[in-house]
Amino acid sequence: MGFRTGNTVTVNGVAATVSSWTANTIVATVPSIRALGSTTALVADVAVTDLSTGGTTVMTQSLSYAAPVPVLSLVSAPSGQVQLSQPAATPFAVKVLNGDGVTPVVGEAVTFTATNGSVQFSACGAASCTVSTGANGIASTLITPMSAGGITLQATGVDGTAVASFTAATRVQAATAIQASEYIVEGATVEWGPQLSVTDNFASTAGLPVGWQAISGAVSVSPASSQVNSQEIAQTVATAGPLMAGGQAILSGCAWTNTCASFTTVGVDVADLRLIAVSGAGQIVSANGTLTPVVLQVTDTASHPVAGAVVQIYQTVDAWEAACPDRGRCPIPPVLGSLQSSGVSDANGLLTSVPQQIPGIAETTNLAAATGTQGFISLALQKQP
Repeated sequence: MGFRTGNTVTVNGVAATVSSWTANTIVATVPSIRALGSTTALVADVAVTDLSTGGTTVMTQSLSYAAPVPVLSLVSAPSGQVQLSQPAATPFAVKVLNGDGVTPVVGEAVTFTATNGSVQFSACGAASCTVSTGANGIASTLITPMSAGGITLQATGVDGTAVASFTAATRVQAATAIQASEYIVEGATVEWGPQLSVTDNFASTAGLPVGWQAISGAVSVSPASSQVNSQEIAQTVATAGPLMAGGQAILSGCAWTNTCASFTTVGVDVADLRLIAVSGAGQIVSANGTLTPVVLQVTDTASHPVAGAVVQIYQTVDAWEAACPDRGRCPIPPVLGSLQSSGVSDANGLLTSVPQQIPGIAETTNLAAATGTQGFISLALQKQP
């Protein structure tokens, strides 16, 4: 009784950590037996001191400590993902120390097992293994996982048990063409950028060299060697063509020497070219507004983008006219301007046309585009009053 906030507690003269006080209760965490300088069982005195008055009371021989026991603890173990059928880089190791927390226990038998999954312990070449602790109190072994999935390891000695876990998986190194086919119009020569996705489920592939090689047909690559970037993609520049309709040219990209993917350039008949509007069609803005560029795409009859196609673009700007009257002839709007141009579709079959327009005037821009013998599209873009 008579306790108050700020009272301190010591055990055999070593400070305890006080967490709360009331008039008749003090809650404290006492020091460990090692902090008291002992490795054997003892009975300690507990003292409470009021720092403001200097008053002290001692509970003699009131706290018993058991003798500290040796402890087996985990030193290292494989973790995360480990390659199936290959020794893990990190050994499964445990250490046994005497109760003083310092002195190694030498010669204690530690049994290593897998309680989940299948492994081989290199120290014994078997699925279970018993190893004695050495002069440093450590017993260890390398591990080779023999089954895929979750693996749980256990090390057991007379002084305790340690457990660790990891996942075993087959290593997969892959090279995948991001766009395996490029379509170009017959007779054209086109540059495009083959991209190879290079992945390894156990390591980053950044910086890995990739070799590029023309396999057949009218195609060349430069550079012939490149490196995988931080997004795990390697790229080169290919020049393909000219090809006949239906003709092919093939190149390859290889990582780890023989993990490869192929890229095929295919010639497209001009009669199979088609045109679609990707963006910018159907625009209606105010007279003071601005019509945005129109993006067109050249495709074949199977909707593959086609590169290298020449597209002719025709534009006229007509003055704005209201709807036709219920009776009589529709007025013919005057033509305010016209323009003819051409463009070539890029590696994705795309090209951009800027609509002809007169600032601040209500008008209709008529845009027509044609390619090959069958590709045609027409658009009407309006600036309304």
